Amino acid sequence: MPGENSGIINGFPLIQHILVVEDQASRRTIILDEANYTMGRHSSNSIQMHSRQSSRHHATFVRKFNTKLNQFTYLIVDGDLEGNKSQNGIFINGERCLVHELKDGDLINFGCDVNASYHHMARKENVTLTSDLNSQVNSVSKENELYSSNENIQTKNTLILSEDDTDIKKNKQSQDNEDTFADYSYLDTLTGLPNQTLFNEYLYIAVSNAKRHQHYVAVLLVDLDLFSGTNDDSPKEWADQILKDIGKSVQTRLRNGDIVARWGDCQFSILLPQIQDVENSTRIVQRILSTIHQNVVINGTPVPIQTHHAVVVYPQDADDSSKILSLLGYRLTQAKLESQSVPSSSLELSNRRSQVEKRLHRAIKYEELDLYYQPQINLQTGGVEALEAFVRWHHPQKGLITPEKFLPWADKTELTDPMNRWILTEACNQNVRWQQAGISPLTMSVNLSEKQFYHPNFSQLLEEILTETQLDSRWLEFEIPESFLIHHIEDAQKIIRALDRLGVSFCLDDFGKHYASIRYLIEFPIKKIKIDQSFIAKLADNPHAIKIMSTFIDVGKNLNIQVIAKGVENQLQTDILQNLNCFLMQGYRFSQPMKGEEAKTFLLLHRTPVR
Repeated sequence: MPGENSGIINGFPLIQHILVVEDQASRRTIILDEANYTMGRHSSNSIQMHSRQSSRHHATFVRKFNTKLNQFTYLIVDGDLEGNKSQNGIFINGERCLVHELKDGDLINFGCDVNASYHHMARKENVTLTSDLNSQVNSVSKENELYSSNENIQTKNTLILSEDDTDIKKNKQSQDNEDTFADYSYLDTLTGLPNQTLFNEYLYIAVSNAKRHQHYVAVLLVDLDLFSGTNDDSPKEWADQILKDIGKSVQTRLRNGDIVARWGDCQFSILLPQIQDVENSTRIVQRILSTIHQNVVINGTPVPIQTHHAVVVYPQDADDSSKILSLLGYRLTQAKLESQSVPSSSLELSNRRSQVEKRLHRAIKYEELDLYYQPQINLQTGGVEALEAFVRWHHPQKGLITPEKFLPWADKTELTDPMNRWILTEACNQNVRWQQAGISPLTMSVNLSEKQFYHPNFSQLLEEILTETQLDSRWLEFEIPESFLIHHIEDAQKIIRALDRLGVSFCLDDFGKHYASIRYLIEFPIKKIKIDQSFIAKLADNPHAIKIMSTFIDVGKNLNIQVIAKGVENQLQTDILQNLNCFLMQGYRFSQPMKGEEAKTFLLLHRTPVR
């Protein structure tokens, strides 16, 4: 039997969890003692909300065991456990949140005229909600007045109970999901700055406020090449200190209310939530960039570094937070591409494109392009589940060129259609050749660029290639990043539905790199998600990365979507992933990309027979 400090006595929690809910219809005091509670406007919810402004399924309460406190606590989740968020959100103590572990005295607003407060107290043998509860509730009622002025909560918070308001709502029995959600940290572990998740929340609130008060919002994304001005032998661990110094320096130069966050490995995002005019944002951005360039120092010596940046201004460039982030990523990519050969004028850039186009035409004609294949391994069976195809260019002078160095240029030319045709035809033919060699059928995964994906003839082209190569469409998969879906969501839905009717499948690539939105997993026929390798690289020394990875795996399991770990390079990462119940992996730990014949030999040894 657990001891007295275990948080449980005779099967009952030592702590009494109490939720006080106030809406237009009543004030209710609810004892929380079940594993899950749903809350919303629809009558099927455990706790029904009496407000037309609330969502049908507005929030979910999930019981979990907090090992630090050694007792049960409750998480409140915006929306339901399938990833569907409420329309108006939830606000805890005046701050909007997606997932929050409730603490004694927390004030909850549901983005409408429904409010609540959460309390806990020691359990008594005969539970009577009398002066103990009333004193606790009344002790926070003054705090309600402070939060009611917050401009993100457009309603009053008046949670004052009379002594006889003790209506306890009994809940329907529900499935125990204590471990469904991991604790989220909203700060970057290296710099201490907000991370992407928290930055996205700040951006959402800033855009909402800007809509009400009719002002501008500017967002700056800066990408750093930390070692462009150093010797190749410079210790890479210096990068960590440089990132800390830059983050701190930028933070000190911002105005009150501006936000700097660590966006990626060597990227910072800056939010300017109140801009009176576009010219003002330009001056602030230049000041920030100047600060960054002045604060890169190694061993006391200033070091020049290369930076690329992009700026998006609300509402002139984009009218909501998702579009802002999508456009920001697109503009940063364009800035990088246009600086690769450093053209001094638009004429030089045009000439460069023309040269690349002619050279790529020649590459296709004289078969200088080749596909390489990297296997995806199932650790439970020890066999190959699928292969990802990578295009390479055997340049007669420059040698082997990887796709990220020439495909972006190809997308700037009229070569999209012939490149699509060559890559898909070769990938499908290779799959058929393997099957003819006695290898059981397996999935061939092909990456698509954004221009390829949105090409108006792509669906027709694919249908022709499947007919021509005689490959069963179920053995073809396309990898697309989330950014494709966010940029043109309605067009993306039409394209994916059309391709889905042809029988091909889809993998969401680089999941978690920018958005990690459950919405797309629900709205699109996604069969797999491939976790961005930046998370895999941090598993060995970053507990937060392990928590995030565990959450992604749980999401995949709940939605019946396969989860693949990308970029696995060593046994330690493999062991951690297996302990997290992730068994599909891809990376140099198992094999580098191989040419067709080499991949055939690998498959004959490792392909698991189809079940």
